[in-house]
Amino acid sequence: MKTTPDNSGDVRLSGISKTYGSFTAVHPLDLTVPEGSFFALLGASGCGKTTTLRMIAGLEEPTTGTVRLGDQDVTHLPPYKRPVNTVFQSYALFPHLDIFENVAFGLRRRGIKSVKKQVEEMLELVQLGEQARKKPHQLSGGQQQRVAVARALINHPKVLLLDEPLGALDLKLRRQMQLELKRIQTEVGITFVHVTHDQEEAMTMADTVAVMNGGRVEQLGAPADLYENPRTTFVANFLGTSNLIEAEVDTKSGEDIVLKAGGGKLVLPEARCSAPATSGGKVLVGIRPEKISLTHADDAGSIPAGRNRLTGTIADASFIGVSTQYVIDSPVCDELSVYVQNVERDGRLVPGADVVLHWSPAHTFGLDAAQDIDAGTEEEVAA
Repeated sequence: MKTTPDNSGDVRLSGISKTYGSFTAVHPLDLTVPEGSFFALLGASGCGKTTTLRMIAGLEEPTTGTVRLGDQDVTHLPPYKRPVNTVFQSYALFPHLDIFENVAFGLRRRGIKSVKKQVEEMLELVQLGEQARKKPHQLSGGQQQRVAVARALINHPKVLLLDEPLGALDLKLRRQMQLELKRIQTEVGITFVHVTHDQEEAMTMADTVAVMNGGRVEQLGAPADLYENPRTTFVANFLGTSNLIEAEVDTKSGEDIVLKAGGGKLVLPEARCSAPATSGGKVLVGIRPEKISLTHADDAGSIPAGRNRLTGTIADASFIGVSTQYVIDSPVCDELSVYVQNVERDGRLVPGADVVLHWSPAHTFGLDAAQDIDAGTEEEVAA
């Protein structure tokens, strides 16, 4: 049931910003959301993501810049004249109307008499055909959220805006709804712009994610690219967990940078380093916990040549089912995180054991050491 927009449905923000007195909620930014994509604005509370969404919706007037939907400049149009609909966390359903009439509301308001076929199609899309005559309070939170989506989509907007739509749901239902929303978006083929603070949610659903911090877009890209190739410490820490190790540039060898860390050497592909790599300069070496292998020190001779390696001692081990999460104290860094899948568990890997951490240089990334090494961590974001 793909809808075919009359013009392009790209959302284009040019130099858009928002200030309240002396406070800048959104610094001037340029952003294009391609037509038909599932786009996520991801960040912690107060980063400017909801303000950006509200400027697209027409609920906030930009201080500078323009909002274009396709070929149309909508910067100064009121919300009801924009080809967009918004779904909020609170659902905002009409409690006195049944599900059918909640979904039909937008059509009836536009004076459309024959609504039955369209409403039934929309309820089928969100898999609620059998619930049509129930009232909102008789449905679960996830079902109510689907009604809100159906009510918004029936108006055939060029863009559907979703403001923390799954925030009120419990974890299991939230995961189910992530897949459900992605399915609906793929089926109707219109542009979804989704605001969330939940990294997993953004990465599960979106084609493209804009990571926002302090009113600016830190990095924009496909979820896997942001995770594998973060360009700032904030993105490295905010999207999952990263081990960041301070190192010094020693030499360059072909397409690799050789770094000194502690008494050892680490190899970093130059293409994966977003910092200037001058001899004697400092670089933050990044490695994700699941990319690291852990070998007991007694078996260090069995580690293949060419891998990056560090020595350390296990400080803590937590069994969490699919993996065991280790905290390692190392001469180069306290509290390195290592996630090891529970396939063949080595009974010697217990707190106090001496180990060697090793990984492929191809999984290493390099960041500018002038940045705050803790930016984007849970402690930092909460503060």
